Amino acid sequence: MKVVSWLLLIFLIGTVVWGCAGEDVPANTTGYLQVSSVPQGAAVYLDAVYKGITPEPSGFINITDLSPREYSLVVKKPDYLDYISTVKIVSGQTVKVTATLKSANANAQENTGNPAVTAAIVVIVVLVLVGVVVLLVRRRNKPKKPEKIELD
Repeated sequence: MKVVSWLLLIFLIGTVVWGCAGEDVPANTTGYLQVSSVPQGAAVYLDAVYKGITPEPSGFINITDLSPREYSLVVKKPDYLDYISTVKIVSGQTVKVTATLKSANANAQENTGNPAVTAAIVVIVVLVLVGVVVLLVRRRNKPKKPEKIELD
């Protein structure tokens, strides 16, 4: 039993010494964000704080020393729809985001619909209207029943 106790004591002391012998390297407590956009020249906002215009000479806006958490990212350019996203920053890591902006005019064109579908709807509406007109005309031109004539 004494041997087991001594071995356990030596193991505990070795574990403590081993743990203390490691280098004191501070943990990386911040993360990084790199933002680019297509097209270039868009304003970048992180949690509603302006960070710059894309791209900088590196091709990205570099945002450093971010606490690990989720951030709201908005990329804006005139005549384009805003790019809105949530980015999660992790300690010691760099998150890269390329915001592809859609033209505001292209979005209006997308909402106009498919021309073939629009033409088909127009044809159906015209056929229904023609059918209604034909029914009304037939009803109007329907021969009337002769009136009964009573003789005295």
